[in-house]
Amino acid sequence: MTYEQALEYIHTRNKYGIKLGLDRMRALLEIFNHPQLTYPSIHIAGTNGKGSTTAMVSVVLREAGYKVGRFTSPHLSSYCERLSINGVNIKPERLASLVTDVQPILDKAALDPRIGHPTEFEVGAVLAFKYFAEEKVDLAIFEVGMGGRLDATNVITPLVCGITHIALDHQEFLGSDLVSIAKEKAGIIKADCPVVVGVQAQEVREVMQATAATLKSPLYSVGKEIRYEVIREDLTGTELELRWEEEPPFLLKLNLLGEHQAANAAVAFGLLQVIKRRGFPWKKNDLEKGFSEIYWPGRMEYLPGPPSIIMDGAHNLDGMSVLARGLRRLFPGKEIQAVVGILDNRPVEAIALLLSSILGSDLRKVYATTVPDPKSASCDRVARAFRDLGVETVEVEDALTALNTAECKMKVGELLVVTGSLYLLGYLRPYILKRRL
Repeated sequence: MTYEQALEYIHTRNKYGIKLGLDRMRALLEIFNHPQLTYPSIHIAGTNGKGSTTAMVSVVLREAGYKVGRFTSPHLSSYCERLSINGVNIKPERLASLVTDVQPILDKAALDPRIGHPTEFEVGAVLAFKYFAEEKVDLAIFEVGMGGRLDATNVITPLVCGITHIALDHQEFLGSDLVSIAKEKAGIIKADCPVVVGVQAQEVREVMQATAATLKSPLYSVGKEIRYEVIREDLTGTELELRWEEEPPFLLKLNLLGEHQAANAAVAFGLLQVIKRRGFPWKKNDLEKGFSEIYWPGRMEYLPGPPSIIMDGAHNLDGMSVLARGLRRLFPGKEIQAVVGILDNRPVEAIALLLSSILGSDLRKVYATTVPDPKSASCDRVARAFRDLGVETVEVEDALTALNTAECKMKVGELLVVTGSLYLLGYLRPYILKRRL
């Protein structure tokens, strides 16, 4: 099987949709002789920030000398990004080999009515479990795909689990309010397994506390056992102070933009402190070097001009709020043009209202486009959402044409923001980077 054939096989599983539940994953992993049990793991859930947190933990542990697997989703430009070891993505030919190995087994299992056809995400999780076992990683970090309780990754018993900030997202699957969503996310907490919880609304904190108490799981919260303070933020990164319980503080430089990344760093710091106690020691220098060198593209990723560009995969209200407020802090008074494409299952009109209300007159023009994905909202809908708010808006259906048009129309000193979907960034980012070579 070639890499292209492997990707086709994986993506054709998308026709089976999203089927939340663990029975099929447990049955499949039993067939594969439980590869997930051959190495210790960390499990990270949340609405926004879980990918950044996963990246932070993995880079520090790599600096400490461990062989660390990392499973994240979605990817930006290559499916291989989802499976990495020590920051190196799986090679296309290795992914093809893995799919060649698992395809006949998965296809045979699909004929069993007690199992059925695995979804695209379930296939990806199987590949990750198997790949990390074959590579004999010292530890693997798994990012939850959606929710937690019924997510395909929730078949592991980790050393520690982390839950980043929770907000409204995927309500059609997880529930219409924060409490319902929090209960789904809290489903990754295991009995007697420590949990690190990020900055949360009060009702979310109560769900986490109640779940941890019921399961007798030690709970460490940002704002209590873990504290952080942003010292300075600019376009070179974020300086922050981190403190664990009553220990002396760490003063660090984080190579990511935005106050929200300091909050994610606090969760990562808590996870690292817990696993240090559970047999994976690291040194202060590992933390300093890891945080100062971390690279997590597509999250307030800044490229100096001309034109200067910020790429951010904000795709829900919480993420767009973080982006807009970050832009106000980092680029005060700077006029902004934006290329915006949003998936159809997102609150397009509310996202437009939020972005325009926070940026105000600084948002000079929006190029409404479509995401190169069948689930994209029409550029007409995106354009109408901004135009109804009085924002000058241009409809450009093709995303690359929208980018090219925006770049040509930029005034000196303006900032171009590309946002609305990680899938949009994944498509446009290679073109943006190529022009800067």
